[in-house]
Amino acid sequence: MQMRRVLKIGLFLLVAGLIGGAIVKMNQTLSVKQEQAAKRQKRPDLSPIQFTKPTNPAQDMIDGKPTLIILFDPDCEHCQYEAEQLQTHHQAFAKASVYLLTTQTPARAQAFSLHYGLDTLAMMHVGTLTREESYRAFGATSVPHIFIYGSDGQLRKEYKGETMIEALLNAL
Repeated sequence: MQMRRVLKIGLFLLVAGLIGGAIVKMNQTLSVKQEQAAKRQKRPDLSPIQFTKPTNPAQDMIDGKPTLIILFDPDCEHCQYEAEQLQTHHQAFAKASVYLLTTQTPARAQAFSLHYGLDTLAMMHVGTLTREESYRAFGATSVPHIFIYGSDGQLRKEYKGETMIEALLNAL
């Protein structure tokens, strides 16, 4: 009889400990997600980015234009489609600054820019950053991941995955 009672108390303590540990872990995860969301609310500093054009496109962000930031991978089919659409509808983005950023090598970013004709468009800026820089600026993301910031530098809209050009233009 005494042994059963000890087993019940031990089992209760084990279950309570597991539940308590799970609650602490969920709170930590939620806290990290809230920090990342808060970080994304303000347009990030793009000075560490290595751009494929020799100009200083980070300066364009200071001139009060809306900003579209697309995190991409050159091998991603959705990202390739986005680049085709940006090239096709580039006139619609004339009053904005568009940044396509990848964690791939500068040579791969340059090849992507050349292939889709983005290097010839004044408002399009293709650049590279390290995974650490990407994480510091945007948190955990997948590609394509799109951030639209207003001329005030505040986040207007965030899209995860392939997004229609019309949606991007409406958010600008």
